[in-house]
Amino acid sequence: MVEKSPPEIQEPGVPSTKEKAPKVTYIWMPGKDGNLIKADAAVIKKAFSKLPQSAVLALQEYLITVEKKAAPTRAMRQTLWNSLVDGAVAAFAQGQKMSPWDVLDRLTKTTPSSDGTVINYVDYDKITSDALLRKAAKDLGFTEGAFAQIGEQDLADFFDKLTEAAKESGKTKTTTVTKEGVTEVVTKPSSFDANSFARDYLWAKVNVGDPKSLPSTVINQVTALKTLAKSNGLDYLSDKELANMAVQLSKGELNLDAIKVQFNTKAAELYPLFADRLKANPNLTVMDLAEPYVARMVKYWEVDPSTIDLSNPDLDKILRPDGTGGKVNMGSLADWDNYLKFHPNSEKASWKIDAARDLATGVARAMGFGV
Repeated sequence: MVEKSPPEIQEPGVPSTKEKAPKVTYIWMPGKDGNLIKADAAVIKKAFSKLPQSAVLALQEYLITVEKKAAPTRAMRQTLWNSLVDGAVAAFAQGQKMSPWDVLDRLTKTTPSSDGTVINYVDYDKITSDALLRKAAKDLGFTEGAFAQIGEQDLADFFDKLTEAAKESGKTKTTTVTKEGVTEVVTKPSSFDANSFARDYLWAKVNVGDPKSLPSTVINQVTALKTLAKSNGLDYLSDKELANMAVQLSKGELNLDAIKVQFNTKAAELYPLFADRLKANPNLTVMDLAEPYVARMVKYWEVDPSTIDLSNPDLDKILRPDGTGGKVNMGSLADWDNYLKFHPNSEKASWKIDAARDLATGVARAMGFGV
């Protein structure tokens, strides 16, 4: 008779030796060198409390700007973090190298923009304040250039000002008098816009006389305005003037059409022979109207068209024969062709060299040299 082994007695809370170890679910995470390495998803979720401040701000920013949460809490950030890790788990299973931050980036890019959304709550914590300022800085282009790094002092200053402004403007009081003559005061949340407040805070730091304080959005506007001014002969406009216009454009206080009309009007005074055409179409520039003359300069002088602008003395001579008087008409294009052909700048042009060679060859043949 074969004796049977007694059944294994399991002590409470002690796992059976026959149970399999829990399956590890992996995700990709950035290592110390920035490269992605495999990590245990469960461990990463538990590491939420140890996330660096920059990571916490990134989560807070997403909740505010994409999910449009009024006042994201720690619990909301943790829920978001867990969902990002789950997304990274799914990506790992599909053979995609995506960390939770890559998942967050993809969600941000695929979610409709929330620009213009009014954030109108009254109570703030420091993390929310930091995220608001960071988002505003990124939108305006302050994340590039010398003003990129918003220091702790700026963040603390903004938090104090934001809290104070919210208390002052974040509530409205409505006073009513009942039939019994009792005065009642009802306080309700107002439409204090934290987004606009953050933008205004950053704009206040801009000094149009200091290029280092300008965000990339303004710098790009300055470049475009400088090109527009130059194409209308308005080289006298200073960088400071253009920077001021660019700031107004970026803040929405001025629109590009209004600037075009302004430049167009000044150009009409400087180039009276083009005045009627410029006024008829504010989108035209003096360089647009001078294009037929520039094209012939390129043809006969064989030069790069980008090297020719309204400051060129030869071009100015044909466009404004008597300066800003406007009493003498421009010469014809045929006259302009002749002027260019016999100008010293055409001496090195291939067509002129070829013509001289052909002439020399013809003369030699006529003289019997058998060329």
